[in-house]
Amino acid sequence: MERFGKYIQEIEKNTTCEQFLEENKKYTSQIKNNKKTMGEWKIHKAFSNLKRFIIYKLLEHKPMCTCALAKVFSVSDGTITHHLKILEKAGLIMGKKEGYFTKYYTKSNMIKQLTEPLFG
Repeated sequence: MERFGKYIQEIEKNTTCEQFLEENKKYTSQIKNNKKTMGEWKIHKAFSNLKRFIIYKLLEHKPMCTCALAKVFSVSDGTITHHLKILEKAGLIMGKKEGYFTKYYTKSNMIKQLTEPLFG
């Protein structure tokens, strides 16, 4: 008996190979078609790069523009822009135009900044 068949026989005793596969392929399809799950995947994907994770943590600490982040990391503005776009696409950060510059904030910091004058 093949290894998968043994697994079903010994571990998944209340199902057949066919039932097991049908059930789990259906569940896999549901996961792929679920917007919330795909949103979670985008976040995990965005944080899969250490530099992006550190950029996010830095922006949590203090909002900055692309050129400031580029200097902190000693890389080009283009490299930082690439990482910022991925973080933005995942819904983790947002940019706010301030004169010539676009300052990037984590979403929670942006909300805090916008409501501070009202409540603080």
